Amino acid sequence: MSEDLVQSATHQIGHYGYIRLGSTRLSQLKRSKYIQGKLDIADEARKPDGIVFLPSGGIKAVIEVKQPKELVAKELPSVIDHYSQIAKAVCNVLIITDGKNSYWINPHTKEYIKDETGHDISLLFDPKAIEGKTLSLEKANKISSLIEQAAFCINETNNHITPLNVIDPSGLARTVWQKIWINTGKEPEKCLYNVVEIFLFKFLSDTGVLIGNYGFQRVLDLIIKDGPVDALNHYANISRKKIKALFPPGTDNTTVINGTIFVNEQGDPNTSQASLFAEVIQLFQNFDDKHGSMRHINREFKTRLYESFLRQEAGVKSLGQYFTPRNVVQAVVKMSSASSLKDGARICDPFCGVGGFVLETIVENKNIFNQYTPSNGKIEPKIILKGYDKGSDEKEDERTIILAKANMLIYFSDLLAQYNSEAHLKEFSEKAFNAVFELLRSNLGTFGRHDDEPYDLILTNPPYVTSGSASLKNSIEFGGANKFLPLGRGTEALAIQWIVNNLKVDGEALVIIPDGLLNQASILNYLTENCFIRGVVALPSRTFYSTPKKTYILVINKKESKSDIQEEPVFTYLVSEIGESRDARRVPIKDNDLTEMEMLFRQFNATRKTFVSSSPRCKVFDFDVFKNSKNWLIDRLWTKDEKKALGIVDERVEVDEAGFLALAKEANDEIQKFLTTYNGNS
Repeated sequence: MSEDLVQSATHQIGHYGYIRLGSTRLSQLKRSKYIQGKLDIADEARKPDGIVFLPSGGIKAVIEVKQPKELVAKELPSVIDHYSQIAKAVCNVLIITDGKNSYWINPHTKEYIKDETGHDISLLFDPKAIEGKTLSLEKANKISSLIEQAAFCINETNNHITPLNVIDPSGLARTVWQKIWINTGKEPEKCLYNVVEIFLFKFLSDTGVLIGNYGFQRVLDLIIKDGPVDALNHYANISRKKIKALFPPGTDNTTVINGTIFVNEQGDPNTSQASLFAEVIQLFQNFDDKHGSMRHINREFKTRLYESFLRQEAGVKSLGQYFTPRNVVQAVVKMSSASSLKDGARICDPFCGVGGFVLETIVENKNIFNQYTPSNGKIEPKIILKGYDKGSDEKEDERTIILAKANMLIYFSDLLAQYNSEAHLKEFSEKAFNAVFELLRSNLGTFGRHDDEPYDLILTNPPYVTSGSASLKNSIEFGGANKFLPLGRGTEALAIQWIVNNLKVDGEALVIIPDGLLNQASILNYLTENCFIRGVVALPSRTFYSTPKKTYILVINKKESKSDIQEEPVFTYLVSEIGESRDARRVPIKDNDLTEMEMLFRQFNATRKTFVSSSPRCKVFDFDVFKNSKNWLIDRLWTKDEKKALGIVDERVEVDEAGFLALAKEANDEIQKFLTTYNGNS
């Protein structure tokens, strides 16, 4: 190793390192692993003034520092010609600078590198500011971003840069998840928490939030120089603690990370997993080398990050309870009134899991998303969103809400890349992650919140549990919230009552419910007394990962008075396919009835009394059909021939105990009617 490399400090520029050299030959850089790939013999003796590099990822730019007199117009061409020979041997970017002016050169063509508008790039690269640590974070990120763009775009025939890649790290996430799961044998959800944690570590490093001693590149450098154990110790004691400091916990004492494979519950390094940690870090770096940084992430990846893990066979049972399929979530959000809500409105998912309904509501509606853009350093949302999840003081019970907060951070990745000062990040923590998602540490969970200010919109998929619901009702009664007690079986019945009680007058709710609930006369009567029924949509069996249970989307508006009479009809729709296979693989498919369904529902909602269905899957019924029916299983409102024409085959579906009893009672009633009629005619 050259004396330069021993003595020179590495300075941070975004997620890159910069070293000032002088006497170091390219052959020495090759031996020290700064150069990836082959090096021609003719180039081995060449000496760059400095390099911008990615540890274990190669040189991204060669820097040549000159005196101003050496860069006058008549001398500049020969300087470019000479130093292009050095740069093209190892990278695609040559930056020649005198500290006042900088010239960005394609060393292959010896032409100026041009920006997206066709102008020569002249962004100042000032080594003194970098080495003296006076370069602003904003300028460092701008230089880093431009070098990254140029490194990927510039070649022997192209001098123009294009926008940074919008990457899709789905394959990387699955590979890392499988590696952790296979090597540790831990529960699939524990493996998932750790994938998300390392992903956030890399993302925050790539956006310039974690730099220098705190960043991903420092950990990677330690793996290469000192080994996995030192690297993991550094991550646990330095980098990870910095992340927690940047994103302080909310009143529920949860933050955005809580993996417990590479560290224990106390946050101390688990050195027995140091080698696995190093392998995972290297996988992220290999992805960066090939595709670029995590600055700009494909929206499909953001919206389906957790869902992709359910396609792993081991994850379905353990993780499935937390997830509503993303296509269903997006359809429900588009059906809702979220886009028309005004300042002061309130939105809630009282059983939020990993936050899908809340987050999709934010990104699908600019009126809501834009309110999270900092203004004068502050985030002051005018439309309030809340997502609740039930938990306890046990670490295991915290993880779902932590995933929701981490998921929100990923959804806001473009905002965080732009507003990444410590002050901004703490503002995001306080006004976004912690303000929106809250862990309720009690046996009652959301059912214990009976004093919330009412909501304009509730979107949710409540838990479906019959067993234990009686003891939950007893806890509710003991807690003084006994207005929820008299009706229905199962937690979904309690959920319906909570939702109706917490809606404003004319407030809207879209709730995914099991078929058993639509067989409970007490709940149906409760709904017709307190709400206008706007729509019932039948979802196919096996819509959900962990159960074949038949489910429906119920849309309601709260009445001002129980005496209000519903005069408008009810929208119904049969969904056969949801845009992905309903087997363990859950792969995307072309057929997706949800798209037509949500479009027709919005048309219906705009002109309820005059709407005419244009689809055989959609029917509109007078409310009396529902008012006088013992169940709202709308599948029965289509004839066999109509279903056959739609390619719908009556499926076998599983029902819970309450649902089976309701169906048996209905069958018994029909038999008794038949016998009464038969005996009367005999």
